[in-house]
Amino acid sequence: MKTSFLYLALLAGVLADPVSIPLYKRNENGGIYKAAGKSLENGVLAGKVKIGSPPQEFTLAFDTTNGYSWVRGHRCKVENCRERCTYYATKSKKAISTGKKYTVEYGNSVVDTHIYMDTFEFAGLKVKDMPFGGAYKMNGFGTGFDGYLGLGRSVNFNMTSARTSSYNSLSKRDVALPESAFVANAFNQGSGIGSAMFGFYTTQTTTEFDQSGVITGQPANPGVAQPLPVANATVPPVTPGGFGIVKRTNTEEEEPAGYLVLGGIDKSIIKGKVQYLRLADTRDGSEKNWDVCIRHASIGGMRIKQEENAIASISTSTSFISMPPHQADMFQTKFGGVYLPETKNYAFKCSEAIKLPLLKMTLEDHIVELPAKYWLSVVDLENDQCVTKITRGNSDVDWVLGTSFINAFYSTFDPEADTVGLAIKKTQKKDGLRVYRKSH
Repeated sequence: MKTSFLYLALLAGVLADPVSIPLYKRNENGGIYKAAGKSLENGVLAGKVKIGSPPQEFTLAFDTTNGYSWVRGHRCKVENCRERCTYYATKSKKAISTGKKYTVEYGNSVVDTHIYMDTFEFAGLKVKDMPFGGAYKMNGFGTGFDGYLGLGRSVNFNMTSARTSSYNSLSKRDVALPESAFVANAFNQGSGIGSAMFGFYTTQTTTEFDQSGVITGQPANPGVAQPLPVANATVPPVTPGGFGIVKRTNTEEEEPAGYLVLGGIDKSIIKGKVQYLRLADTRDGSEKNWDVCIRHASIGGMRIKQEENAIASISTSTSFISMPPHQADMFQTKFGGVYLPETKNYAFKCSEAIKLPLLKMTLEDHIVELPAKYWLSVVDLENDQCVTKITRGNSDVDWVLGTSFINAFYSTFDPEADTVGLAIKKTQKKDGLRVYRKSH
């Protein structure tokens, strides 16, 4: 695969400029978005994707934990499938039913799919014969999207539980399944991007929005958790993860709240150098995921010892920072907070939460310092109710770093170099956010 990437880059001669796709806050209608990208209520990013010929449109959440895309299939009748747009393979002239199934588990969520191949189009980039799933059963997923767009590493169908299917609404073909990752496929097929790299960043495009997700001067959405204000700051009625949901009473053109960058890095956005973290080897020897080794962690003076082979998954499909349960419990024991079993995070009085120290992590050979305001959210400021974005995870060893972490930086993913890059944005205020190489 690396040889293929290098060969295509050499053929291109001079690499094409990166493609920047604007991401918009949801409008007052709750589900309308502009261009190709938007943000969901919990800070997770999503995009408008067309599948098939003629095209069927879907809102797919960006998922860096897995390179497998899926949407609701027409046979999915369970409750978790409701209120989602449905893919009908029989309505597409290009659809191929592979006769196989594929199951993906995402912590507490799971989806069972039939594997199809069809034309995918996102932000003007078209991929032919893209393998993806039509869900026939799913459980544990939130609302507001129709499936996932796989931005992780391509899955190896031969090493996973792809099973023969008895599903026969289309004639099945015995075909070899190509790569499943969307950006790598778009690059390999010459769709107009200069590399298989991609990245995300939030922006400061209006007086209402800043790096940390603070929006001022608008009423909060009741019942929605919002980023914690800094001490003595204006109340920030926003949603977590760097994106707000703002009701507008005028007709002014809304500016992007961030960008998805495909095919390279937008160097005009970053301050200093990109700090590249090497990806961790997988335990089964398969292709690396967007995971990095987590060597050490601490919050204030509390050191959190890590296992020798512990990893941290860089995930856009969650807004939370998930720790092994016993480590999250250490946090609660040290700093207090009330455990919330349903969401597995901790409630604090906002007046106390703003005093919490930063989270410091050694990721591979780099140190990241993440101030508490990035992993705290306001639930009800009037009643002094806040919650952490730190949760008890499902693994006794590994972490998940969601959009509370990713949206703090310009984050870039490079499948050729096997790295994840983090950079400080030019508009970043001096609030203690740092990433730097560890001195040995």
